[in-house]
Amino acid sequence: MSLPGSIEVLEGRTRLQVPHNHSSGGPGKRIGRVFYNSQMAFNRDISVMFLRARPVRSALDAMAGTGARAIRWAVETDVSDITANDRDPNAVEYIRANIDLNNVNARCNSTNEDLRCMLARRAFDMIDIDPFGSPVHYIPAAVQAVKRRGLLAITATDTAPLAGTYPKKSMRRYGAVSMRSPFGHESGLRILIGHVMREAAKEDRGARCLLSFYADHYFRIYLQMEEGGAAADRCLKQMGYVENDPATGYFTYGLEYSNRSAGPLWLGPLHDHELLSDMEATNDLSEVRRCEKYLELWRSELDMPFFYENDELSSFLGISPPRMDLLLEKLNEVGKASKTHFSPTAIKTDLPIEDILSIYQEASASNLRHD
Repeated sequence: MSLPGSIEVLEGRTRLQVPHNHSSGGPGKRIGRVFYNSQMAFNRDISVMFLRARPVRSALDAMAGTGARAIRWAVETDVSDITANDRDPNAVEYIRANIDLNNVNARCNSTNEDLRCMLARRAFDMIDIDPFGSPVHYIPAAVQAVKRRGLLAITATDTAPLAGTYPKKSMRRYGAVSMRSPFGHESGLRILIGHVMREAAKEDRGARCLLSFYADHYFRIYLQMEEGGAAADRCLKQMGYVENDPATGYFTYGLEYSNRSAGPLWLGPLHDHELLSDMEATNDLSEVRRCEKYLELWRSELDMPFFYENDELSSFLGISPPRMDLLLEKLNEVGKASKTHFSPTAIKTDLPIEDILSIYQEASASNLRHD
């Protein structure tokens, strides 16, 4: 059945009916009643790779829109019990049409419920929340409804409050102060993770961060729940604060709070490297080259908080920026350093700022000699 005003697209291996007029970039504007953003195909690719590496029995696409994510799970992964929910009956028409289009009625069903009402009476091995805006209103219900050692996958598109543009809004929504800085997107991601961890702790649950990243206009996190007060306490011990001094290029992070701090935020790992080694960017994905690039970055990225921007160091020292490959080579001769997925012109390193600046000057001078 073809829905009026719709077109058919192919995303991964999955055929989808979507509104003819739909979003294709940025956070997307609501065009019509049923939301579909083609730029989020990469986000959905990652969820397919994730579920192939860490399969579950039951999964909920909580705010499914056209059902693109849930239908792709049904077509492209081994998840056997999938629920695609949306409280908009117009969206449910698209979901049902796409279930029929891909002949996955045995594995995927549609529901038309308010999410919090549904989660008050149903539990799932994986709950995926990808709202239009902030996920904060749905996190407590999701934390309570996800099964023992279950998975939470959460997208946040309100990057401006989280990354420091609107710190008061960040405090109202997430109970944390955000801060403008060269690493604002990482601190915003860590505020989001920290908020979920604190909500889980209220239920005597902890969580392990399996995969967290920033891309395009959104933050995305995958957490595996851990049971008991001790697990919750372990997570809370990995919460802290960060300070950034734009005049000196220094940043510090730890457990201490000051009136210049951002946080509380998560200071623990962003990635599980066993998971990353199991994830594979196969040729049947929608954006396979981009998936390969991000997997490579995540696997090689130092899993420690925050980073330095090449241009910021250049401006602070008043010298020309060296080539990234040369800078990384020289930093790795003394300590550990890597690129980061947060920015193509940034580095993560375990070296103190004094060593970084000294090596940076050496790399800049060497760069000029070779030029």
